[in-house]
Amino acid sequence: PSRFPDVRRDAWYADYVAYLEKLGVVVGYPDGLFHAEATITREQFAELIVQSVEAMLDQDLEAAPANTFIDSSNPAVLKASQASIVNGVGENKFAPDVTTNREEIATMIARAVKYIEQNNGTDLASKAASIAGFADQAQVSKWAVEGVGLLAANGIMNGTSATTLSPKESCTVEQSILLCYRLYVKFLAA
Repeated sequence: PSRFPDVRRDAWYADYVAYLEKLGVVVGYPDGLFHAEATITREQFAELIVQSVEAMLDQDLEAAPANTFIDSSNPAVLKASQASIVNGVGENKFAPDVTTNREEIATMIARAVKYIEQNNGTDLASKAASIAGFADQAQVSKWAVEGVGLLAANGIMNGTSATTLSPKESCTVEQSILLCYRLYVKFLAA
């Protein structure tokens, strides 16, 4: 069971939280809670994906220079930037407090997959990227098609239904945990 008092044992995500918590990937919030149903920000997801990658590779990622972004000096954001997992939003800004959505998270995870594959030789995404068959595929931003398609084709990110991706829909903390869990399981199976 999780140490977070707001994670019920019968919650659908409880086992994923507990598993990633044991690996040191999930650390919760400063108030000691998990806030599973809250939407996740760009900074929070950068922290989660960096902690996931570091756990998989069993090494600390190198950080970009402290002045990379004028609105974030968060070490995880700088590590994610150096590893090309995240980009800024322009004008040397990262927008750490902006809520992120499914296509942005898919893109960050796809970049993490590439980083892991390059640094470990592990094949995590053997199937070619594809969003064929999803009725809302035209809603996926051009810059996100590869990431969304890679995760969809390789079973890391499912649609919100059998025929919809909902790329612009906000992502919650619990959903983000599930995606990192699936990535970790793929890593272990590779």
